[in-house]
Amino acid sequence: MESAAKLRYRALPIIASPWEKQGHGSLSPSSEQSSIEKFEPVVSIREDRPGTPAFRQREEASSIELFYDLFFVANLTSFTTVHAIDDAETITSYIGFFAILWFTWLQVVLYDIRFGVDSLLDRLAKLLHFGVMVTFAVVGTRFNPSKPHETYVTMRQLSLVLVVSRLVLVGQYGSAMLWVRKYPSVTKPIKVHIIALAVGAALCLGFFFTFTATSSGQAYVVWYVIIVMEALAVFISSSRWEAVSFVHTNLNER
Repeated sequence: MESAAKLRYRALPIIASPWEKQGHGSLSPSSEQSSIEKFEPVVSIREDRPGTPAFRQREEASSIELFYDLFFVANLTSFTTVHAIDDAETITSYIGFFAILWFTWLQVVLYDIRFGVDSLLDRLAKLLHFGVMVTFAVVGTRFNPSKPHETYVTMRQLSLVLVVSRLVLVGQYGSAMLWVRKYPSVTKPIKVHIIALAVGAALCLGFFFTFTATSSGQAYVVWYVIIVMEALAVFISSSRWEAVSFVHTNLNER
């Protein structure tokens, strides 16, 4: 009874590996702790591709991931409640806000379905992602690109939100890569993910300063170029390197 209770209420690890362990979980607690402390790649190798680690496969999304999806839906509901979509201007504004919100949500999902784990670090990252969604809801009530002189502060805030969301993902991908740093077939595509998101964050931060009371306000168009390029980089690299592909993930469910 006592051992069962300890197993049930085991402390949440500070950091955990998203990769399948050798022997599918047969590591002893001491060896697992040693692996965590040293970031040693104690992972299971795929039988169909020697030298390629296998990440943990999950058939369904976790409760916290589904809750994050609800935040995405709530953002759209909040936007349509505040903004009456009844002409070309408001329709354009809605499509623009939806694109930024959807691509941000997509990047988080693409990480979760492959590398999401239950650890304190991952929960902290998820908390930051929730904060991003909450900020989207606040900023979305004032989002109106057609009036740049009135909403330039909102556009600046949105730029910072995009920066934060990308930097959090950079940290998460970096954590996942540390566990398999000795496997180039896995680290290469993850590095592409990290570079794409880091460049996107840097560009969004740079364009933060272009939104002023006297500017034309058209710089926001670059956001859409950035988010599309980020998504293409992740999808193309994931297709190029099978080790991080979306096969056997719950992408369709999300």
